[in-house]
Amino acid sequence: MISLSLDGPTADVPLALVADLKADLDITDSSNDLRLERLLLTASSMVLAYIGRPILSGEWTEEFRLSPSERIEEIVLGVVPVTEIKTVSHNGADWSADQVADLILDKRAGLLSLPLKRHPFWRAGLYGITFQAGYVPPSVDANNVVQPGTLPRVISQAALMTASALFLGGSRDPNMKSETVQGVGSTTWNSASGTGGMPQAAADLLDNFRGELM
Repeated sequence: MISLSLDGPTADVPLALVADLKADLDITDSSNDLRLERLLLTASSMVLAYIGRPILSGEWTEEFRLSPSERIEEIVLGVVPVTEIKTVSHNGADWSADQVADLILDKRAGLLSLPLKRHPFWRAGLYGITFQAGYVPPSVDANNVVQPGTLPRVISQAALMTASALFLGGSRDPNMKSETVQGVGSTTWNSASGTGGMPQAAADLLDNFRGELM
């Protein structure tokens, strides 16, 4: 089975709340809000790039090609968790709503199987599947009420840690590796390699979510 394409949401969205970033930085006023919003968006893009596969909620369309020699019982969709299969086509012909409803879906794993009463293997050809899938980041609605979303907390935490590092690092010379303040102590900044510019601790939180782009 070959996944030919995967199309879906492309807009940048923050993976955490600015209020949480301010709390982490002990900021109580609003003078830096615009900068914090920008840094959080940048940090979120870094997190998504490091994960390396789509994870955000939206309507996705994926195409697969199965060869006649393949005996495939499950199609693996490229975004999880899956909440709904909307349409399926085979060689350009749309399946009926009843055919789509009869499919067996493992939402968490994104595995799509044919109903047990039918032949268990998917027929060869070109499939197009439109589905709703992905995680919803936390947000604040129009009534200023926090909506927690469904995004795993560790992903939001990685974005917050990265945004904090960007904020704290913006006021120092990028060539400075350490600083000592008499009576206070010393601080050392390490440039982690292979993390896409994120702190190593933030990258470590994301290892279980990493994958190849489909």
